[in-house]
Amino acid sequence: MFFSGLTLDVDATYVVVLALLLIPFVILNGLVFKPFLAVFDERHERVEGALARADKKIEEAEAKAKAFEAKIKTATQKGIEARSAIRGAAQAAVNARVEGERGKLDRKVEAALAEIDATQGAALASVDAEARRLAEVTAAKLLGRGI
Repeated sequence: MFFSGLTLDVDATYVVVLALLLIPFVILNGLVFKPFLAVFDERHERVEGALARADKKIEEAEAKAKAFEAKIKTATQKGIEARSAIRGAAQAAVNARVEGERGKLDRKVEAALAEIDATQGAALASVDAEARRLAEVTAAKLLGRGI
C-alpha cells in the first residue's frame, strides 16, 4: 500500500470524539440552524411576495395608464369634433352675414346706379338745353340776328 507505515486503531476515543462533534451539531441544529433557516426562508418568501406584489402593482399601473391614454385620445377626438362643429357654425353665421351685407350693398349699388342714370339724364337734358341756348346766342352774335 501507499501508506503502509500508517496504522489506525479504532477505539472508544473515536466514538467519544464523534459523539462530542455530533451532539453539539444536533443541539445547534435544533436551537440555531433550524430557526435561522426558518427566518431566512420566511424573509425570502416575504421578499418574493413583495416582488410579486410590486410586479402586480406595476401591471395594474400600466393598465391604468393605457386606459387613461385611451380616455385622453377619446376626449381629444371629441374636442376636435366639438371645435370643428363650432368653427363650422361660426363660418356659416359669417357666410350668412356676409351674404346679407352683400345683398344690402347690391341694393345700394343698384339704387346709386339708378340715381346716377336719373341724374345723368337730367344733366344731359340740362346740357342739351344750355348748348342750344349758347348756340343761339353765338349765332345771334355772329350773324347779328336771331335764329
